[in-house]
Amino acid sequence: MAVYEALKKKGKKLEPEYYTENPAELLAILRQESKAKDELILRLQGELRRKLEFDELTGIYNRNTFCRKVRELLQEQAAEEFVLVRMDIEHFKLINDLYGEAEGNRLLVYIAEGLEAFRAEYFVYGRMYADDFVICCPACGSAHMDFIKNMQIHMQGAMPAHDVVIKFGLYYVTNRELSISFMCDRADQAVKQIKGKDLQSYNVYQGNLRRTMLQEKEILAEMNEALEQGQFKLYLQPQYDLQTENIIGAEALVRWDHPVKGLIGPEVFLPVFERTGFIVKLDEYLWEAACRLLKKWADAGLNSGPLAVNISRLDLYRTDLCDILLDLVEKYNLEPAQLQLEITENAYAENPCQIIEVTKELKSCGFRILLDDFGSGYTSLEMIKDVLVDILKIDLYFLKTYASSYEGDVSLRAFMRTAEQLGLVIMAEGVENTSQASFLRDLGCRQAQGYYYAKPMPVEEYERLLEGIPNGKMLN
Repeated sequence: MAVYEALKKKGKKLEPEYYTENPAELLAILRQESKAKDELILRLQGELRRKLEFDELTGIYNRNTFCRKVRELLQEQAAEEFVLVRMDIEHFKLINDLYGEAEGNRLLVYIAEGLEAFRAEYFVYGRMYADDFVICCPACGSAHMDFIKNMQIHMQGAMPAHDVVIKFGLYYVTNRELSISFMCDRADQAVKQIKGKDLQSYNVYQGNLRRTMLQEKEILAEMNEALEQGQFKLYLQPQYDLQTENIIGAEALVRWDHPVKGLIGPEVFLPVFERTGFIVKLDEYLWEAACRLLKKWADAGLNSGPLAVNISRLDLYRTDLCDILLDLVEKYNLEPAQLQLEITENAYAENPCQIIEVTKELKSCGFRILLDDFGSGYTSLEMIKDVLVDILKIDLYFLKTYASSYEGDVSLRAFMRTAEQLGLVIMAEGVENTSQASFLRDLGCRQAQGYYYAKPMPVEEYERLLEGIPNGKMLN
């Protein structure tokens, strides 16, 4: 027991199995235990590394590891040109809502499998978050375009019951001093520009980021004062009956009449307003401006038809939305149907359950609902029955593309008949010439809007159209 006693004096707590007079035997036992502990430590270290470096769901690199690996790649391959490709699933939230989170997760794993199956030199990939994946590969040659094609083919087998569409945003690495996160953001800006555009699967970042940031900073600094001073002006685009070609109403749009910069289009400031939440204030201001116009025209005896105003995505989450709109129409002694409410299909796709509840409430109060950009995403007529819309606005390009084949034309006409049976009115947007108008009439479309009839115009010009006098008396 001498060995045991010696170890005990050194503070070693030993189990009964260590009682032996054979030093070699005891040493073997201790070594075996030490090896087991080392293996356990190595295993735990491996598990910790996986948790720190890899995405838990898909098993590929997480954001931090991807950025580190790409930085190492750029340093090691200084002579090679690289491109970052950002991937985004169209209407991923809708997929989760329709099929459940488990199916959404299965889709994300399926995408990761497609990334792992693609073999190319200097190819790094990872998952940023949610449905957002990013890759880095050489820009010379066809590796990045091959990757996009392969992923599009791979996604055809993603979900049998759903056509999963992925958009790609490309950023060519021209400044290696930028952080990898910053490069990823540029690729993200590129992909966001084509979300909802059916005919464009990828987009290349080309913007001057510094100029964009300065422009956004100026907008943020001036927007509140602009609202207080009434710099935001309504522009109206007339809507027509396709059979009679008479004006039946108008869509209310917005322009920023800046005292120094002049007229600024909505594509410049609306994305900033939507990101910051200022769009809610602007919308309420424009709703009242539209109601004021409708009241003015009614008092002047003009048969103006309704005005369609935009209901932004953030508005749809306001619990007092219906009360605000009802207060406005009551204030100006209007019927709710005179103020038509336009929501986009993308807003519906983001949270269909919320939109269904909101539209039910608005419809019960007498408002008419328009669904803009119908056909740009995954909304179907079956789903529209729950939303209770009155008018579907469809881009003419979508209609023409769909009708380019015999099968597509048959399907499109069946769609039009079904919409009519459901009591829905189809309004075509983007009509630019006589032949397009004839095509729509033949298709059975009832209403239209586009440059062929009229561009968006100031209120005064629209009033002259209503009066039917080119230079007629203005309404006071």
